[in-house]
Amino acid sequence: MLIVVQPLSAGIRLTARMVAAGVPCLVPTQFPELLPPEVRSGATVVDWHPDAGVAGLIGLVEKAVADAGTAPTGVIAGFEYAVPEAAELARTLGLPALGAGAAEAVRQKDVMRRRCEERGVAVPRSVVVGPGTAGPCPLPFPVVVKPVDCGGSLMVSLCHDQEEYARACAVVHDPGEDVLFHPNPRRTALVEEYVEGPEFSLDGWVDANGPHLASVTTKFLSAPPDFFEMGHIATAPERSPHGDVLERFAREVVAAFDLTVGPFHIETRIDRDRGPVLIEVGARLAGDNIPELVLAGPGVDLCAATADAARGVRHDPGALSPVSAGLAFVTTDRPGTFAGTLTGIGPFTRAAEFRGLLPEAEPGTVLDPGDIFSNRVARIHFEGDLDRVEHLVASVLADVRVDVDSVGHQDKEGVRA
Repeated sequence: MLIVVQPLSAGIRLTARMVAAGVPCLVPTQFPELLPPEVRSGATVVDWHPDAGVAGLIGLVEKAVADAGTAPTGVIAGFEYAVPEAAELARTLGLPALGAGAAEAVRQKDVMRRRCEERGVAVPRSVVVGPGTAGPCPLPFPVVVKPVDCGGSLMVSLCHDQEEYARACAVVHDPGEDVLFHPNPRRTALVEEYVEGPEFSLDGWVDANGPHLASVTTKFLSAPPDFFEMGHIATAPERSPHGDVLERFAREVVAAFDLTVGPFHIETRIDRDRGPVLIEVGARLAGDNIPELVLAGPGVDLCAATADAARGVRHDPGALSPVSAGLAFVTTDRPGTFAGTLTGIGPFTRAAEFRGLLPEAEPGTVLDPGDIFSNRVARIHFEGDLDRVEHLVASVLADVRVDVDSVGHQDKEGVRA
């Protein structure tokens, strides 16, 4: 019985894959309504809230074992916020698990920064600013302000002056600011230097054979002050011009954080003088369809690798493919009602590398360019050579316009999403 704790985003897809493969799954979650019907019917879904802690998880596992007569075989964190609980549960059950220190270091960004300083991993200079008045900025501008314990680029902001800095800290510190899926945010800000350079995520897993890097994933981000993720391209490390240096960096980070089992998602920027600098590291599958891109491009099934690692099994991905797989999120740059069409998308759907245009919003949806969860209307997928896919993704982000109309009129020249 595979246990997936609080699956969201990529964790839901992983659970659905395991259920479809006939793997018995126990799914403790406070969000059962977000699971697809095949998971609700094919897995043992039980109510669990983080407030119940690991003790609550253990009780649910004991009951499931008694009811089904099936022993636990592995534990997976289904979302970033569940990493510490999943790791402790796995340790309690005697299954492959992260240590308590590692689980804390990948979840709390102030602890993450200390771990990097202690173990020689390049990292931005940073200062923790607790709840209350921010005061003068402790670092030279520009700085990045972010919560110490949230994900999804929530409340992350680039600040160029004291006014922007104070406003960004106030958002992080505000106890009334909603944090989706987070049961108890610390309301503490991490202020750090802004690192310029191209950004990548390094996506892979650790099993009994050690760390495996499946993809050097090129990242496309929104314009400042936000850091919304606008597109990704998954590429086998040997096909990336930065593959050698980033594979070494991934192994350095995995070792420094004592990541002994499970997936990793390392975000880094390549500084012109320092080389790779760690932005963040997560001990969970990446979101935003990155595992699907890694499967479509390099050909590595990160869901299967994660499940195998959790069960103590060595996962053999075979030879990686030379194909790069990318996507661009089509987003609005102005508020209003989605008219249901996209202007300028036609040439991209006719490209040889085009693989699909998938809607993410219905016509009539109210769009908000300032909210990462309310500004995406579609995503377009490509597969091919890295240079060509990179050009297509960048061009979609630059040239495609979402047709927005507050009174419901549809642009007749747009292509329906």
